[in-house]
This record gives sequence, structure tokens and C-alpha cells, in this order.
Amino acid sequence: MLQLMQPGPKLNPGVAVEFAWCLHYIICSQVNNALLITHGALSTLGLLLLDLAELVQRTEDAGLELLACPVIRCLSNLLTEVAVEDVGGQMQLSDERVVAAIFILLEFFLQKQPSLLPEGLWLLNNLTANSPTLCTSLLSLDLIEPLLQLLSLSNVVSVLVLTVLCNVAEKGPAYCQRLWPGPLLPCLLNTVALSDTEVVGQSLELLQLLFLYQPEAAQAFLQQSGLQALERHREEVQLQDRVHALRQTALHG
Repeated sequence: MLQLMQPGPKLNPGVAVEFAWCLHYIICSQVNNALLITHGALSTLGLLLLDLAELVQRTEDAGLELLACPVIRCLSNLLTEVAVEDVGGQMQLSDERVVAAIFILLEFFLQKQPSLLPEGLWLLNNLTANSPTLCTSLLSLDLIEPLLQLLSLSNVVSVLVLTVLCNVAEKGPAYCQRLWPGPLLPCLLNTVALSDTEVVGQSLELLQLLFLYQPEAAQAFLQQSGLQALERHREEVQLQDRVHALRQTALHG
């Protein structure tokens, strides 16, 4: 199966779609994913992802999402079991081309199949969760602003975008310094004002990290009526502890 999914002129898209879904179901069954990784599944899928990103830029074929979806799901699920940095040398998933490819596919999904945006963002989350290298790629490729532009699409997309940004921020002061200044704080002030508990909760997590590593952000938050935005959530059971903690950090550091 992996052999027949290798990108190249001999790749049959129809066959690749069928095998990609088969592989997805095998991975989900948790039979022996370590063996799949040993046999180069991540490498094959990573190369296929790069190939798909190239294809969507030079063809109007709307059927490419049929292959992109299972490929992305397979990668996302395998990456929950192994850190990118642990296998990066073997299959170069820690290459910034992978991050660029995901954003090309996100743009493609936005135009052709918006329902697949969460799939791409979940992969980006799993790639950046334990990888300072790929978090650096997000910053060096100036992809934070395009990521923020997705916040208005849906609550599901917003939570995933904010989770990816948390992955970047938690890597420490040097990363938060590159997130700041910019459009991040105004966007977070908007998401904190929303009613969806999950979106607000993830926004609070990101603000807490930002204040911890970039104290100037806390001052700007106070100056831009951030405390008033927090007030509406003080009595919400799921949020009140995080609201209190963020308030304390903003006021007292």
C-alpha cells in the first residue's frame, strides 16, 4: 500500500485515495502503528502532502481534496504517537516546507471545501505541539497573520487556531517576543468577548502564556479595556478560575 502511495508520475490518484482511507482505518484501529512508522508511513505521507500542495497550485482539479483528507488524517493520527523531532531526520517532517504545504492546502480548502479546514489545522497542531523547529517555521514564514485571519470562520476553527498559537507561545520568551507586537492582541480581545466557552478558554490560555513571557502584552491588555472583556466571564463555572488567574497575572505579573 505504501509503495503504491509514493508520489510521482506513476501515482494513480484513484488508487491512492482508496489506499489512503484503508491506511487511515488501520491507523485508527491501533493495531501496530509503530510498525507502520518503521516501514516509512510518515515519510510516504509527508512526501504525498508536499506533492498535493504542488498540485493544487497548478491545477483546477476539485477532486484533490478527496486524497488530501485521508492523507492529513493519517499524518495527524500517527503524530499523536511520535514527536516530530524524534523522526524528523528520517522523513523530514520537521522541514519548513511541510508547514508551507499545509498553508497552501488550507487556502485550497478555504476556496473549495471549507469543511476540511479543521483537518489541516489539527495536523498543524500535532506538528507544532512538540516541535520548536516548526514553531520557528511558522514565525519565519510570516504565517501568524494568515492563521489569525481564520479566526472568524467558526468556533471549531477558532479553537484549533488558538491551540496552534498556544503551541508557539509555550516555547518561551523568544517565541512570544516574535508574536508581539502585531495583530494578535486585538484578535484575542475579540475572541475573549465571544460566548463560546471553548474559544474563550483557549484565548485565556494564550493570553496567560503571552503575559508570562511578554509582560508588555499585559500592559497593552489593560490599556485596551481587557479587564472589562474578562468581566462577562467571571461567573461562568468553566472559565472563572482561568479568568481570575489571568486577571492576577495582568495586574500583578
